Amino acid sequence: MKSEGRLVGPSEAPAAEEAPLRLGGKGAGLSALTRAGLPVPPWFVLTTAVGESVLAPLGSELGRLLEGRDLSDPAAAQEAAGRIREEVRARGLAAADREALYARYDAEFPGGAPVAVRSSVVGEDSQSDSHAGQMDTYLHVGRADLEGRVLDCLASAWSARALAYRKNRGRDPRRAVPAVVIQRMVESRASGVLFTLNPASGDRSELVISAGLGLGEGVVSDRVEADTWFVARSGALRSRQLRAKRSRVTSDPGGGTTLETVGEEEAQRPALGEEELGRVVDLGLRVEALLGVPVDVEWALDREGTLFLLQARPITGLGEGRDQVFDNANIVESFPGPSSPLTYSFARGAYEQTFRQASRIFGVPEEILDRHHAVHANLLGLVHGRIYYNIGNWYGLFRFVPGFEGSLPAWEKALGLARHGARQGAPGRGKAGRWAVLALQARVWWRILALFLGLPRRVRGFHALMEAERAACDEGALGTLDAESILEAHEARSRRLLPAFSVSVVNDAFLQQLHEAMTRVLSRWGVPGPEALRNDLLVGVAGMESVAPVRSLLGLAERIRRDGALEALFRGDAAPLEVWRAIHAEPSHAGFREALAAHLARYGDRTVHELKLETPSIEEDPAVLVGALRSYLEGGIRVEDLEAREGEVRAEAERRLGLALAGRPFRALAARLLLGRLRRSVAARENLRLERSRAFGLTRRTYRELGARLVRAGLLRRPEDVFWLTVEEVALAVRSSSVTSDLGALVGLRREEYRGYAEGAPPSRVVFRGPSRWAASPEPAAGAALGEVGEVGVLRGIGCSRGVVRARSRVILDPTRGEVVRGEILVAPMTDPGWVFLMVAASGLVVERGSPLSHTAIIGRELGIPTVVAVQDATRRIGDGRMVELDGERGLVRLLD
Repeated sequence: MKSEGRLVGPSEAPAAEEAPLRLGGKGAGLSALTRAGLPVPPWFVLTTAVGESVLAPLGSELGRLLEGRDLSDPAAAQEAAGRIREEVRARGLAAADREALYARYDAEFPGGAPVAVRSSVVGEDSQSDSHAGQMDTYLHVGRADLEGRVLDCLASAWSARALAYRKNRGRDPRRAVPAVVIQRMVESRASGVLFTLNPASGDRSELVISAGLGLGEGVVSDRVEADTWFVARSGALRSRQLRAKRSRVTSDPGGGTTLETVGEEEAQRPALGEEELGRVVDLGLRVEALLGVPVDVEWALDREGTLFLLQARPITGLGEGRDQVFDNANIVESFPGPSSPLTYSFARGAYEQTFRQASRIFGVPEEILDRHHAVHANLLGLVHGRIYYNIGNWYGLFRFVPGFEGSLPAWEKALGLARHGARQGAPGRGKAGRWAVLALQARVWWRILALFLGLPRRVRGFHALMEAERAACDEGALGTLDAESILEAHEARSRRLLPAFSVSVVNDAFLQQLHEAMTRVLSRWGVPGPEALRNDLLVGVAGMESVAPVRSLLGLAERIRRDGALEALFRGDAAPLEVWRAIHAEPSHAGFREALAAHLARYGDRTVHELKLETPSIEEDPAVLVGALRSYLEGGIRVEDLEAREGEVRAEAERRLGLALAGRPFRALAARLLLGRLRRSVAARENLRLERSRAFGLTRRTYRELGARLVRAGLLRRPEDVFWLTVEEVALAVRSSSVTSDLGALVGLRREEYRGYAEGAPPSRVVFRGPSRWAASPEPAAGAALGEVGEVGVLRGIGCSRGVVRARSRVILDPTRGEVVRGEILVAPMTDPGWVFLMVAASGLVVERGSPLSHTAIIGRELGIPTVVAVQDATRRIGDGRMVELDGERGLVRLLD
């Protein structure tokens, strides 16, 4: 038998489409990485042809050994695997293959350098099946043991755990086509694994890196303590978990590996320095770019600091579907921090109605709106209790009509958006002929011109509508109406106001373009400092009512300053609520009360967090207003001073503009016209935002009243509980059609859930695929070690596979002497791939060692089992038979009894 083509190195590797079948999954991956110039240690592969020549004679014997056996039974699977291993060992390699193996080894690794012998089965390291740890790998193998370890690798394709894995994954346990990789060992100082997304949450904006001391086997098999970093794609560190590293896996001079103790000083240092971490992140991103999918990368740093790529594979178990990109851009200014379910559901519906009407106004045909109904319905998303833009749908708005894409840069700049691929996946317009597209463009641009000219009239119309709505809304009469009448009035008002508020969207669209155009014009004409000048020209814009609340408060401060008793009250130490009560109790303050009431009637809805319906009104919490008045008094700020300062800045900016364009009358005229329109748009935007605050104020008071009615009906305990329900849930409850009969329990559930949302704010951009939710990167409390109890009955670790489960714990120290009753939570000091039998029966996994990238985590995710690793001393602290709750996303284990 000739050995030509049966042993393959990088220079002889087959084409990419043929490589997986000849080199197996791992070998094909190494071939692709080497061709791309990545730092892969030298290697060669005994191809599947070699494996088949060893295994083919087994044929019917293999089928007979597996036929009729319950491979989910560890004893039965182990017996079959042992018999297969004996047969393979007895046969050995063909003489030509054996001779070629040693000749290639001597040529590639002179001096008998130790190597790693790894399995490479067809289908291994694929996007659907990782086979993580299910076949054997042998490290630090010398020349004398080479053939034996190659045969062991071939036989391990039918190891007990590999048979169980394939059966559990719905694959034929008998079918396996193995190759074997021979690769030079890297004597690593530190090694580990990297995921180019967060495998626990599915967040594609975050990389996760785990590193331990010594060989990588220690990290992936949970034999050593590992540090874990959570890093943004930009390279910015989000959080990290550093552990005392008591041990490391090193090469054993006699062959194989051994576990050695780490000195105290080295144990306390991070496994990676800042520069080394940056190189590992860069390597992971290069591999992902090459393969085109999120990847799991194993790497090693040798004692000289050289970084090596040992292997890489697509991450398995990812959700199906398109990427969902959530960005808080400037919406975080409107809805900072967690927002209540009522606020989110109301805002989501408001955005849908407002922007759908705006699309109509811009001329988007109804057929397109109907086809892409989900775009407007999902402009907002909720991530960890916080409102985000579902940014892909926002880009979709610009693709409804040809030509809209040209306005994207100004829009992105106005929102402070980084693109980061978010434009991808936005909905198209379907098939349309060239003339149909041109006709649509012509119609839209004609509509845009008409809108631009008629915009001031539309803005005035909306202000008139708001005045009428406020006049018609007799809030004092709310107490005389029944709950359903209050709800119907609110729904009718929303149907009138929300589509009409689309005028703000239209104005913003023009404002963004005018703002950018002003900058470009000043820059093109050589005006010095164009952006700074533009900003100064917009100071003190006339007719901007959104500044009026501040002026009104300054007027109130002037009244206080002129009244000795009031000034003493405000300059004293009384709490804001005491000040508020004194103002309303003292007869001598009647004049000030009237002025204050007038201010509240017109501007009372302008406050901090004004768009969050759960924000208390000024009457309920006067701290902000009293604090502002005290600040104005202390600072001596007056309306006249404010106006004078604004006037000086604006006048100086206009003088600079005049000097820059002196002698160029046409340019000066164009700049003045553009500036005038820009100022009017800025004023309109701010005035419309004030109207928005008033509309939300009406909504807030309506729902507070509805909350009081639900309390009277015995459905809620407190009026403010209404904010823990959604708009739809409140409406159903008012109409006696609630899906949930126990609204109090639902409120309690959400209160508890939102307490968790206070832990760790998500980054500004979060990327998911398929159904998912974000979980805060676990960050131990200051001074507490990972795994310590942060609160009574709670253990912390690293969440690796999402899901929450409550069940009895089953502590197993030796997998050969323990059993998991189906549904129990498996608690162990560590696991290796052989624990897969116990894992399948468990409803959750808790281990004392490990990282998000260890075999425990990978298999836990593939089996869909909630998994938490790195819970220190878990077997002792949890104990056997305890009722526990495991949160595989947040990395928490709660002791319930």
